[in-house]
Amino acid sequence: MAELEHLGGKRAESARMRRAEQLRRWRGSLTEQEPAEGARQPLTRRGSPRVRFEDGAVFLAACSSGDTDEVRKLLARGADINTVNVDGLTALHQACIDENLDMVKFLVENRANVNQQDNEGWTPLHAAASCGYLNIAEYFINHGASVGIVNSEGEVPSDLAEEPAMKDLLLEQVKKQGVDLEQSRKEEEQQLLQDARQWLNSGKIEDVRQARSGATALHVAAAKGYSEVLRLLIQAGYELNVQDYDGWTPLHAAAHWGVKEACSILAEALCDMDIRNKLGQTPFDVADEGLVEHLEMLQKKQNVLRSEKETRNKLIESDLNSKMQSGFFKNKEKMLYEEETPKSQEMEEENKESSSSSSEEEEGEDEASESETEKEAVLFWPF
Repeated sequence: MAELEHLGGKRAESARMRRAEQLRRWRGSLTEQEPAEGARQPLTRRGSPRVRFEDGAVFLAACSSGDTDEVRKLLARGADINTVNVDGLTALHQACIDENLDMVKFLVENRANVNQQDNEGWTPLHAAASCGYLNIAEYFINHGASVGIVNSEGEVPSDLAEEPAMKDLLLEQVKKQGVDLEQSRKEEEQQLLQDARQWLNSGKIEDVRQARSGATALHVAAAKGYSEVLRLLIQAGYELNVQDYDGWTPLHAAAHWGVKEACSILAEALCDMDIRNKLGQTPFDVADEGLVEHLEMLQKKQNVLRSEKETRNKLIESDLNSKMQSGFFKNKEKMLYEEETPKSQEMEEENKESSSSSSEEEEGEDEASESETEKEAVLFWPF
């Protein structure tokens, strides 16, 4: 496939470079093999089950060769027409890339999914639009292809069209299908935002991993630059270093897709920047070339943040211990005071009783004395 020209903007250019690399891998991926270095599984929220590549490779090879008789036999034996290679590309993607309209028609007539997305979110229509294959794009549209599906870069097929005729065709279909492109671009992010808020409020994260890749909501948010979603998920307590089935963390994903802000958010939340995936790669190893220097700066910043956090924690712990010890002595003084108080009260009561008894005795003696005096007065009163 000829190298694509610049569409406009670093984002589109980056997408094209990665796409060209993916297509080169595709041409050599029809046998059972490990994913190419840096190859990623889909970062969509839903996906088909993992397939056995040894079976799928035979089917994909037959489709690639254009042998429809062999393809029919394989389908009759139960081959999955939507089986994918390591990059998530189906036979329909391949036929489109090869500009093989006959194979495209054969596959669609046998119920191939015209809207199936590969690992980068591209549908066959995305590929047709990017390659400029107008006749194939028209065929897809006539057989149910959606013009509003968004790839991992936030692009719909019309965003990838270079030829005026292709762009006109796709934009006309946007109107006919009543697609709100801006809403389409935001749909996944809005759903994730809703989920993140719900998990934060409930205190319980109920995420479901993507079936084929094991990607989580945190991987998706990191890879696609959904910054608000990312912050909410972290606030909700999502595991920062969660790994997908290939061992990729959200930082691997953000670094690979060149999402600078997501890398910053994760690093400042103190994620582990040195975790290795199943191929032994750190986020630095799989990062977009333009992001490596930024990652190195973030790691230095993270070291400072960790040091500050440790110092702060020690101060808090020391203050807490001091307060606990102070509280212990106060409690001990209180206990001693409480032990002495009843004794003091008893002594006071005894003194009061003793004093009261003495007073009563004195009063009794006074009364008796007065009584004797009165008697004497009576006895000696002159008549």
